[in-house]
Amino acid sequence: MKTQKLLLTTAVVTALGGLYGCSEGDDSTVTIEGGSGGSTSSSISQNCPDWASARNMDSAGNDVCTLPSSIKQDRTLTSDIVWYMDGRVTVGNGNALMSPVEGTLEGDVPVLNVTLTIEPGTEIKGATGTFANLVITRGSKIEAVGTASSPIIFSSDDEGYDGAGEWGGLILQGYGLHNDADYSCDAGPCQNVDSEGESGFAGGSTADDNSGTLKYVVVTEGGYEFAPGNEINGISFVAVGSGTTVDYVQVNSNADDGVEFYGGAVNAKHLVLTGNLDDSVDWDEGYIGNLQYVLVKQTEAAGNTIEADTEGSTDFLSAPTIVNATFLGLIGDADAKDTLHVLKKSSAGFIHNSVLSGVDADGVYGTIANCVQLDGTGAQDNVDGTNAGGANPGLTINTIYNNVVGNCTNFEVDGSGAVQSTLGSGANTSVFTVADASIDTNYASQAAAASGLASIDWATFNANHPESTADASFLDDTDYAGAVDPAGSDDWFSTWIVSGSL
Repeated sequence: MKTQKLLLTTAVVTALGGLYGCSEGDDSTVTIEGGSGGSTSSSISQNCPDWASARNMDSAGNDVCTLPSSIKQDRTLTSDIVWYMDGRVTVGNGNALMSPVEGTLEGDVPVLNVTLTIEPGTEIKGATGTFANLVITRGSKIEAVGTASSPIIFSSDDEGYDGAGEWGGLILQGYGLHNDADYSCDAGPCQNVDSEGESGFAGGSTADDNSGTLKYVVVTEGGYEFAPGNEINGISFVAVGSGTTVDYVQVNSNADDGVEFYGGAVNAKHLVLTGNLDDSVDWDEGYIGNLQYVLVKQTEAAGNTIEADTEGSTDFLSAPTIVNATFLGLIGDADAKDTLHVLKKSSAGFIHNSVLSGVDADGVYGTIANCVQLDGTGAQDNVDGTNAGGANPGLTINTIYNNVVGNCTNFEVDGSGAVQSTLGSGANTSVFTVADASIDTNYASQAAAASGLASIDWATFNANHPESTADASFLDDTDYAGAVDPAGSDDWFSTWIVSGSL
C-alpha cells in the first residue's frame, strides 16, 4: 500500500461521527487521501521494466515509470510502481479500420488481442494539463481488479485528488452493437464507428463482447475537451459488450461526463459518480445495458444526473435498464440544472426501484424542480408507447419509471418546461411516488415508499414488455428503492472511494 493511502482504525472512524458509514464489526477502513504528487525526487527510478521509461522517483520515494504510447503485448502494471502517462496510451491495435472479417484490420492485418493487467493498489497518473488517456481497443482487454482495501486509482500527477480536467480519462472500445454501424454492407469497412476523444474506431456485431474487468477502480480529476461534443469523459464505453465486468467503480470530479455509454450492452454494478462537472450518466447511440446500485451526487451546476440520447440511426434505440439508483441533483444554486433526468430525441429507458432527490452544497436534502424532462417528440413517443422499434418493426418502445420515489415539484416536464403527466398514463405502466426521499447518513432512503417493495420478476416483466432490456441473469432481486438498502448494514462504498467525495 502506497503512502497516499491512509488507514483509519475503528476508533478514528467512530470519532468522525460515522461519516464513512462503516458497518458494525469492521476493524479498519481505507480512505483515499491526497496523492503523493509527480516526480519530484532527484533520484532516477531503478525498477522500471525495459518496456517503460524511468522517471525521477516521487516525493514519497516510489518508483515512477512512463508507459509507452502503444502497448502491443500483454503487460502487467504492478502496485510497487507509480505508472505515468504523458499522453495517449493505446492498448492493442483494434482502433484501426476493421475489414469485413471481424478480428482482421484492413490490409489483412490481424487484430492484436492484448491484455493489460493492473494489480490491486496500483496508481496510474496522467500528466497534469494534458489529454493523457488510456485506450483499450477492440480485441484487447483491461483486467483492472482492485479490492475494497486496495483500489486501483487513475488521477493526475499533482497533489491531491480534488482537481478537474487535469488529464484525460479511460476509453474502452469493443465489438459491440452501435447504431451508427452499417450492418447491411457486403464489402469494405462497415462496422467502424468513430470513437470518442479522437481515439480511432470501435463497433462490431458481438453483443456479449468482453473488454475485460474494472473492479474497485477510481477515476478522478479527468476530462478533456477537444471540441464541443468531442470530449474524453471519466470513462467512455464505446460499443462495449455485456461480457465485460464493471463493478465497484467511482468517477469523481471529471470535467465532462462521469460515464458515457456509446452503444453496446455493457452492464455495471456499484457505480459512484460524484462531483462531475457535466452529466454523471450519459448514454447514446443505441446503448442497451443494465446498471444496478448507482449512487450519483451532482455537486456542480452544469450537468444533469442523467442525459440520455439516441444519436445516430434509429434502427435501434438507446433503452438501458437501471435498477436501484439514487440520483441527487444540485439545488440552492441559481446556475444549477433544475432537472435530474433529461431524455432527448428517441431515447427510451427503464428505471426501476430508484430514488430521485435534490441536495444543496452543504449536503442538505430538499425538493428539486423536475424529476424527468422529455425533450423531443421521439422521447415523448417512447413514453406514449407509440415509437416503433426501427429494426424491429411492430415492436413498441416504452419508457418506464417503476417503483420510483421522486422528491420533485414536478415528476415530468416537456422540452419547454411545461408540466406533463404522461409518464403515469396511457401505454406506460409507470409507478412513482412524489415524496420526501428522507435520505439518511448512509445515503439510503427512509421514505415509506422506498422499502417493502415486491421483488420484480424479470421474466414476467420482460414478457409483458418485449422491448425491455432487463438482464435477469445480471440483476439482483431487491425489495427497496435506491442504491443502498435502508435495512442493511453494508453501504458498499465507504471503504474505497475518494475521501470527502460523498
